[in-house]
This record gives sequence, structure tokens and C-alpha cells, in this order.
Amino acid sequence: MKNSSAVVLVGGFGFVGRNILDVMADDPAFEGLSPSVIDDLSNAAPGHEALNVPNYVGGYQEKGAVDFADSVESAGGGGRVFVFLAGETRVAESKDRPMDFIEANIGAPSKFVMEAVKPGDHFILISTAGALFDGTFEVRTSSAYCPKNFYGATKAAEEMILEKLVELRGGTFSVIRMTNVYGVFSDKKKSAIHAFTRAAIDGSEVFINGDGKQSRDFIFSRDVGRAIATQAKRVHEGAEYDTVNMIGAGSSTSLMDVVGAIEEAAGKPLNYKKIPAEELLKTEPRDVIANGDDVRVLLGDGITPLVEGIRQTHAYYAKG
Repeated sequence: MKNSSAVVLVGGFGFVGRNILDVMADDPAFEGLSPSVIDDLSNAAPGHEALNVPNYVGGYQEKGAVDFADSVESAGGGGRVFVFLAGETRVAESKDRPMDFIEANIGAPSKFVMEAVKPGDHFILISTAGALFDGTFEVRTSSAYCPKNFYGATKAAEEMILEKLVELRGGTFSVIRMTNVYGVFSDKKKSAIHAFTRAAIDGSEVFINGDGKQSRDFIFSRDVGRAIATQAKRVHEGAEYDTVNMIGAGSSTSLMDVVGAIEEAAGKPLNYKKIPAEELLKTEPRDVIANGDDVRVLLGDGITPLVEGIRQTHAYYAKG
């Protein structure tokens, strides 16, 4: 493609990656971006094998993955854009496997940067909004780190370390922090909206931790794909871009309100039981909300309302 920019999605066949690929393929606004994928398929969404996208199947830590990235070139000889989606994400497990999280979120990504990034490349780290902060205030891109759990601590360290390593390699860096993403291509996700939606369809019982009044900033996966593609496009075009970015809805919804939206989409009650889960809840922020001005930097006003996003998520699972 003339004047196209190579975009290497590390973990690109997974939940968020598949949404990025779909947006790039469907929206003419992103026709200047030429995606390729590195993925070990451990969390790949169904249908990835039918995609006409250059790819390397295997871990990004492998020499073959770095060789594949080296073979990817932008038309006109410009730098590549890396979108790094890999890493450990299970908050509850981070306290039991801290060294695994250090390796997955700091050690292995650092090695990849040192081997794969070249002068002129841009590296977009996909990070987390909620886990970096303790849930006592509205999260801004300028907020100081105050993670409430070990997972958040590894992501904060990853942001700082990878930024400096990318600079050492002669590249440029930006980070995109996501709030709670839900939506299509989420077949392997175990988070609340996905587990509850599947349960609403098959009639199984689910558990709600605590009183269900804890709230999160939920953002639809298609919106996330568009926002990340927008950042890559700005880099490709040489436009101004923010080094620290936020993707969220700019509003917070309680878990019980999520249940109500799922029941509305399903047309029947959800079979749920509340459990104390006191130890787990100690490790999680009570409430998470991202600043509305910050999320509009990449999303503008195109944020899918939660009820509509859950309706689309239900339809995705219902069709099998």
C-alpha cells in the first residue's frame, strides 16, 4: 500500500487486538495502516485463522518473532508502529504469582524492546487505568501512580521502564491506559460482563462479589479498537499525539446496574448469588472512573452507551 505504515500488533489475535484489526479493515479512515500480528494463540479469538493478515504464530519472546518484526517494513521506509498488547492481567493472581507478573509485564517486554525496536519506530504500550490507582478519585492521565495491587505495580513499572528503553533504542513511545473493556471477540474473557452475559444465555449461576455496588468505567471493545487505531494513525501521519492517553467512557456504572442491562438484553433474570469475597475486594479499587476530557482525546464523542454495548455483546454470544 502506497505510503502505508506498518503496524505490528503483539498479541493481535486476542480480544483487543481483534477489535483493532476489524476497525482497521472496516474503516476507510485507517487505510494508511498496514497491520501484521505476532501471537502465540493462547488467547486468540475465534476466526483469526481466516484473517488475511501477515502473522507470526509463536511467543513474542522467540527469535522468530523478532525476525518477523524485522521483516515488516513501512512503504516509503518510515518507522514501524508497535502496539504491545501482551502481558499478565489477572489482578487476583498477582499476589500469588508475583515473580511471574514481573517477568510477564516487565522482564519479557523489556527484552523484546531491546531486540525489536529500531530508530524511527514508535512503541504504543497498552496499559491499564484502574489498576494504576486506588479508586479514591477520578483518574486523569496526569494522576500520580498509586496502585492498590501488585498487578498495578507491575504495569506502572512497565510504563516507566519501557518508555526509557524505547528511547535508548532511538524510538518514540506512548502509552494508552484502558479502563474495563467489554464487548465482541471476548470469548476467553472471564470478567464480569462476559461471564454474566454467557450465564444469562445458558442459565448458569454466577457470583457477585460483595454488595455489587462497586463501580467501573466500562468501555466497548469496538471503541477501544478505534481509539488505538487513531493513535497509530496520528503517529503515521506525523500529527500531534499525547504521550499518555486514556480510553474509557468517562462515566462509572455499578455492577448491579450492569446486571440490569444484561437482564434487559437477555429478556430474562440473571441467576446470581452474592458472596462476601472480602479478601479479594481488599485488593481492588471500590470505584473507577476516567476523566471525560481525557477519554475524548482519542474517542471524541463516539462512545457506545453501555446498554447498547451490552446488547451487542449479548448478540455476539447468542449467535454462537
